[in-house]
Amino acid sequence: MSMFDYGIACALDEVSREAPITLRGDIERICGIAAGIGYKAIELQMRDPQRFDWKNIRRVADQAGLALSAIATGREFVENGLCLISDDPAHRRAAIEKLKIHIDMGQTLGAMVIVGTMRSKIADFSRYDHYIGLLTEAKLELAEYAEARGVVILVENILASTSNYLNTMRQVTDYVYKLGRGNILVHLDTYSMLMEENDIRAAVEYSAPKLAYVHFADSARLYPGGGNVDFKTFMKALEKVGYRGCVALECVPVPDEYACAKNGYDYLRALEECIRIESALIR
Repeated sequence: MSMFDYGIACALDEVSREAPITLRGDIERICGIAAGIGYKAIELQMRDPQRFDWKNIRRVADQAGLALSAIATGREFVENGLCLISDDPAHRRAAIEKLKIHIDMGQTLGAMVIVGTMRSKIADFSRYDHYIGLLTEAKLELAEYAEARGVVILVENILASTSNYLNTMRQVTDYVYKLGRGNILVHLDTYSMLMEENDIRAAVEYSAPKLAYVHFADSARLYPGGGNVDFKTFMKALEKVGYRGCVALECVPVPDEYACAKNGYDYLRALEECIRIESALIR
């Protein structure tokens, strides 16, 4: 039995090869590859959810025995320029309303919604309270909308080079506690933690009461085992705190999408066996 249910990041439309999205194509193709390897879930990274038939996505995934773990919304910022802390009220409103469409999709798919990169960067830290206030106002409106639809919103730790606030797990967890909404929870990303944390175990333990989703990616956003991240430490820390949610791979499709998906999955399953053997020897 696997320690975690593994998922993988996917896109149903064209996206840059440099994007950390492994499987690309129509939902039938994606589900066939993911289920064939052994994944239990897929994560959809969307820029325009209205283009797709949500009920068909759910039907195909169900037939393949796959859950829809989460909808990632970073492409709305990267490709569409939508930002939750814009000084332009009309722009902020457009970002919030677009996220409500993602939440509607999440309701249909049974998926959580990641609201991370759309918080952008704070341009002037002398106005930090102003910008964090704009973000909080948006998050609370979205939480209320999502709560009525049974959808969880995830707040992700992000590299300072991408978003210059809420970078560590402690910062994100404290912010989620401050928001005080039961359907706003914490999302852990190993790639960001590699740069932003100095104690992986402590960071996982601190976030554990609010932790609901995990991204695994190796250095350079390669598949687990393709770089130098100590995934055994992450896995043991997650097991120790009793994490039972999805662990989704968010990796660039190198050397190609199938090899990335297969190598990452096989590596993590092999690490699980190493952890079991080590635990048995200690006992």
